[in-house]
Amino acid sequence: MSQNWQQPQQPGGYPQQPGGYPQQPAPPQQAGGYGSAQQPGYGYPQGQPQQPQQPQPQYGGGFPPPAPPAGRPGNPLLAVGAALVATVVGAFLYAFLLSAMANTDKTPPEVTQFAYAGVVVGALIGLAVAKLGGRNTGLWVVGAVLALAAVFLGELYGYAMILHDVLSNYADKIGGGASSQVLSSNEIFFDHFSDLWKSWKENSDALTYIFMALAPVAAVGTAYRISNR
Repeated sequence: MSQNWQQPQQPGGYPQQPGGYPQQPAPPQQAGGYGSAQQPGYGYPQGQPQQPQQPQPQYGGGFPPPAPPAGRPGNPLLAVGAALVATVVGAFLYAFLLSAMANTDKTPPEVTQFAYAGVVVGALIGLAVAKLGGRNTGLWVVGAVLALAAVFLGELYGYAMILHDVLSNYADKIGGGASSQVLSSNEIFFDHFSDLWKSWKENSDALTYIFMALAPVAAVGTAYRISNR
């Protein structure tokens, strides 16, 4: 007569888990009394402490951020010298254009105000500062001051040229050798500067000062664009 087969119990009297499998015992503790430690589990090396892992920096998109752009190197002294030359050249160009666009046949002469000349002079000075001086905001301020000075000198010397043309036209009408006594533009500018200054102030208006202010703005704007390329 056959008997029902029963699974033998595990030594130690551990109860069986549902499904017929015996429950796993807890890992044995290492003998040694006070200060004994639990043995590491299966799969870990014996006696090797785990090293803490350093957190890795995370960057968006998996790439490190780009380095900040380096400033353009330059020579400040050379930049200031070139800006001074550009100031003198710009002042003469401004004066010549102001005189050429004035109508000296009328009494008093009609002077045309324009803004583009001041912007061109300022841009020329800003270009010289940025190309030779690099990304230097101090030089941008110097360029703005020189641009304002160039337009101011161009206005005064242009009025000196206009006064010379007016006196020449008047001398031609009078005749009798009066043309030989007409003052040149340089004489009016250097020898009679106070009279020239008074004449310019009387004929200037708010639009004149606004157009003059465009020159330093153009100088700084041009230097900023060139330096950031």
